[in-house]
Amino acid sequence: MPIIEAYLKKNKAKGFEVLAIAMDKPSEIEQARKIIQNYSFLSADKKQMNYSGYGRIWRIPSTFIIDRQGILRKNGMTGDAQVDAKLLEEIVAPLLSAQ
Repeated sequence: MPIIEAYLKKNKAKGFEVLAIAMDKPSEIEQARKIIQNYSFLSADKKQMNYSGYGRIWRIPSTFIIDRQGILRKNGMTGDAQVDAKLLEEIVAPLLSAQ
């Protein structure tokens, strides 16, 4: 999350947005909310979201990258689960410069 936060700060003016969805158990949701307060991106817990279009979320964390037209560019359920600055530059940077 710190890498995503740094990328957001650098690219928010270009239209980059982040939404974190906590998939924690009800007994752990307060702890998750305390952690997310350290970040500037939007957040919600799974009760607040309709994420059924992504299928069964079985890997946590999972990162989905969706472009401005709503097209899924990185499916968080496939490939490497790791999100780093290199991946963000490779996938997100071209999307931010596209009209």
